[in-house]
Amino acid sequence: MTPYRFLLAGLAAIAPIPLSAHETLPAGIWTNTEDEYFAEEEGREKPKWVGYEVSEDGKWRSIDAFRKAQSDWNRGRIPGLSERGESGWQVDNSELRKARDFFCWVSVRRFANKADGSPDWSFVRNLPNFDQGGRVLVPGEGTAPDVTIRMRNVTWARGSRNKPSLVLYIHKEDPVRAESYSWASPDSRMVGVNLRWAQASCSRALSQAEAP
Repeated sequence: MTPYRFLLAGLAAIAPIPLSAHETLPAGIWTNTEDEYFAEEEGREKPKWVGYEVSEDGKWRSIDAFRKAQSDWNRGRIPGLSERGESGWQVDNSELRKARDFFCWVSVRRFANKADGSPDWSFVRNLPNFDQGGRVLVPGEGTAPDVTIRMRNVTWARGSRNKPSLVLYIHKEDPVRAESYSWASPDSRMVGVNLRWAQASCSRALSQAEAP
């Protein structure tokens, strides 16, 4: 073997081998929100909540419920990742589910009325969210209450007679217990809620340009 061929063979031996499609999550947001939420009710040990964002080229990073990065982008296999039965994925035996993207608007009544005495409202739109435990903080910036909206595509614990639902929650001060919430069919393209002092609506959209 010539020195040149020997060098090429050596480089090939140390080059990283791409992960196959069966070893990586498809692109998108993945969390174990539903598995974590109902674990104790089903008599299982409650797993740690995990969330991942996977890019089109197979890179991944850990995220929190606000979609904020909790790690750098990685190319290796997600630790503990394995296929779950014939379809689906899990991390350390906790089921992962792929989220659907939504874009939301939120309007909150300000503390002070307008000059004419009528209610004054804040309004923000095009807020990206996802339906597997995604959260969005809407700061009041001193003129209105801080509000967090949260989304889940709920599938109930085994044995429950409740039907799966797309749920939109509004939180004010308590990150666990919502002020209120509303629900719709799990395949709905929109869900909204009106609490009189706060309103919100989230719609499925392929891009921010399609957001309501």
